[in-house]
Amino acid sequence: MTLLLVLQAFGIATLISFAGSVQLGPVNFGTIQTALNKNFKSALLFGFGGSLPELLYSGLAIGGSSLLDQYEGLEDYLKYFTAAILLAFGVYLLFQKASSGMSEQEHKPGKSIWLGVTFGLLNPQLLPFWLVVITTLKSNNIMVDNSLPVQVAFVLGTAAGAFLLQYVVAVVTTRKRAFLYTKLTKNYNKVLGSVIIAVALILLIINL
Repeated sequence: MTLLLVLQAFGIATLISFAGSVQLGPVNFGTIQTALNKNFKSALLFGFGGSLPELLYSGLAIGGSSLLDQYEGLEDYLKYFTAAILLAFGVYLLFQKASSGMSEQEHKPGKSIWLGVTFGLLNPQLLPFWLVVITTLKSNNIMVDNSLPVQVAFVLGTAAGAFLLQYVVAVVTTRKRAFLYTKLTKNYNKVLGSVIIAVALILLIINL
């Protein structure tokens, strides 16, 4: 019975994390940019690093599911912070010189992973997202088992789902890289930066 609950918790967290990670955020854009400027391996390592903060934020959320009620308006402020981070990243890409989109040279794995971790930590909406998810699951009599194995499985599932999405993003971007490189004529950093800035401005307008 315990094994079934563990597998259920892992599966639920993986599915929710994969779906939740589809939203345009710092890690997704970072994986795309890494795949365009470097190679699939670097993008995959970046995506892996970007998935690790899910462990931290979902773990904190399990222990503080009432945090949103205690700090009214916290989620809105974090949305503004996310928009600001995206805006800064977009501006950075606008002024960054694009490297060869066809390059397959090796890059230090540790650097890509830590850069991904940094981007993941800079996504402040992860904590309120998992707070809402866990509260909702418990209120609907799902994830009511508070045993350590079940909670650990849920936390691991959040990282697994996020990494699965980043894997898909890295694969798709890498396969289309030659096409993008040709069509955008080495200006993909500027195009991607413009898209990110547009997304950031839309987020700001929506939350005004």
